[in-house]
Amino acid sequence: MKKIAKKLMVTSLIVLISGFNAYADPVEGMWKRPANKGGTLEQIAACGDAFCVTVRSGEFNGQVAGKFKRDGNKYVGEITDLAKKKTYSGSLAMQGANKLKMAGCVLKILCSKEVWTRQ
Repeated sequence: MKKIAKKLMVTSLIVLISGFNAYADPVEGMWKRPANKGGTLEQIAACGDAFCVTVRSGEFNGQVAGKFKRDGNKYVGEITDLAKKKTYSGSLAMQGANKLKMAGCVLKILCSKEVWTRQ
């Protein structure tokens, strides 16, 4: 009986761990910025009750560049231009499974937009 219980426990643990990816938020993952914007890799991952954008290549590797919260079908928060050391209001919106539209705005009228590609 102990062997059956142990096998059941191990199987349950494997199913539980593999199930975490199925519930990941669609915005989570590794994303590549356009080449004309440096082509850096950006990782979006859960951080507390939000999603943090962390640079994963280039000059600012390892630095957090943004933080967003889900608001319906988009994500709102702040994005930082690390080179200029300026933070803007921002939004992220999925454009299919492998494209993400990022916008950083000043006064919500002067916006710079990029489309990131899932890696």
